[in-house]
Amino acid sequence: MKAWELFYKNVTHNRFVCARNRIVLAVSGGMDSMCMLHMFWRLKKKINIDLLSVNFNHNLRKESKKEALIVKNFSEKLNIDCILESIDVEGYSKSNNVSIETAGRDLRYASLHKIAEKYNFNKISTAHNANDNAETVLMWLLRGSGNFSGIPQERGLSKNVVIIRPLLPIKRDFIEHYVKKHQLPFCTDSSNFTDIYTRNKIRHSLIPACEKINSMAVEHIFSLSCIQTRENHYLNIVSAKFLKKCVKFRKNQILLDLTMFLRYNEAIRFRILRDILPQKKDNNLCINLIMYKILSLDKSVYRLSADWVFKIKETNAYFLKGF
Repeated sequence: MKAWELFYKNVTHNRFVCARNRIVLAVSGGMDSMCMLHMFWRLKKKINIDLLSVNFNHNLRKESKKEALIVKNFSEKLNIDCILESIDVEGYSKSNNVSIETAGRDLRYASLHKIAEKYNFNKISTAHNANDNAETVLMWLLRGSGNFSGIPQERGLSKNVVIIRPLLPIKRDFIEHYVKKHQLPFCTDSSNFTDIYTRNKIRHSLIPACEKINSMAVEHIFSLSCIQTRENHYLNIVSAKFLKKCVKFRKNQILLDLTMFLRYNEAIRFRILRDILPQKKDNNLCINLIMYKILSLDKSVYRLSADWVFKIKETNAYFLKGF
């Protein structure tokens, strides 16, 4: 199945796009996003939707202004309105002590959300593809997150705005073929070729190695993500129900009823601890240590952070702040 067929099947089968939707398209000018822009232009001929493209200048590269004009000109050629936004990624990164990647992502989504609400658009579409998803899953795997759900195809950003990623089932080489076939203009970000970022190392080294073992590796990772997303949805509902029965939140204290807690399945216990853990860093390591202390009835105090500790007393466990 080719890129367009995969895209059209995905948006219609999963109802990511319906008649009268108003969709903001995040268009960087790269191959993926220009492909997405063109596909939505084709989709608009079949479904009554409104489109707006948005391009961001991160002020990190001299080529950004030229790339913004390419996006604007192509949008206008397709009769799609375009907004060019400038964001101070480096300044945000320094003032918030986050990486350049995180700073760019935070600023883009905040700005996209603001634009969507200002102009009464109800959806935001990004051009993440199957390779992006595989890179994310492998990155989380290497960091020990225990989560293989990958990039969500749909996520609520607020009450009125939803993010969709309709290209997520499509491999990058399918997108490249589509772009060449339709002779679409696109820009190449030189930073994609450096290995200073973890994602780029995975993209250039690990993904090709996986595909040498199995040419369908990227598709199989996407399938794995879909399976875990479905199971996460169900198990999160179940664990939230049980959490209410065994957890009490008080000022500077979280109380866990161990008699009730230990009746639950191990998977539910893990999710309950994940959801109430006040110290989110090294999540899995903390949860495993806490579970060991509970099962072994180890009553020594376990310091989670400078602010929080965990301790067991009789049939209850406590997360205590300021201890």
